[in-house]
Amino acid sequence: MNKRLTLGFAAAVLLTAVGLQFTRVRDMAGGDRARAAQPIDLKTRVPARLTGWVVNDEPLGPTENVRGAIERELNFDDAVYRLYRRDGVTVGIYAAYWAPDRMPVQKVASHTPDRCWVENGWTCLDRRFAEMITAGEARLKPAQWRLLRAPGREPREEHVLYWHVVGTQLYDHAARFAPGPGVVGWWRDALAYALAGSREQLFVRVTSSVPFERLQADPGWKSLVESLAGLGLAAPPGA
Repeated sequence: MNKRLTLGFAAAVLLTAVGLQFTRVRDMAGGDRARAAQPIDLKTRVPARLTGWVVNDEPLGPTENVRGAIERELNFDDAVYRLYRRDGVTVGIYAAYWAPDRMPVQKVASHTPDRCWVENGWTCLDRRFAEMITAGEARLKPAQWRLLRAPGREPREEHVLYWHVVGTQLYDHAARFAPGPGVVGWWRDALAYALAGSREQLFVRVTSSVPFERLQADPGWKSLVESLAGLGLAAPPGA
């Protein structure tokens, strides 16, 4: 009997958390959106010019309808997707920002290459969970690193780094390859969001058609890493 009561109480708490969470999401997507924090102007903080590189802003989807669906799903305050091309090499930076209370942490944590790319046919060939990126004096927080292969008759490989920062701390992906937070993490984050809302969040994904090590000597790559450090990805001193 005590076990059933405990389980029933736990279930009630979790269901309440879920209900409150979706109430928050609905409110932020509707009437409260006008009161959200202003965008942090990612388009000016991620370099729009890079010596020796051709730079282009890219849409988040191939059509207006797809782009609208992506923006509704992600519900970000600000985002940029920019490609840099030079001598057959392509580097891409996607960054998105959410003000406090904009999105539940676990929903942002679910939209990673581990889920979105793999569900669209990509294959993960290799992975590392605490990749250190440095360039000049800039040193970034540990990144999630993936080597992914695109589907198709002539598949290409992409080297991928990504970070999810909540407040000033990296989201805990628990050194694993998964489509989203684990069950315990999902409920933990849902309850925390329901009770206290969410802190501001930043998600950054960097892709390259060549290994990142090959970019180390390029001044443009150094500028990109420095800009990412300035966004909030700089490793703390002594880390």
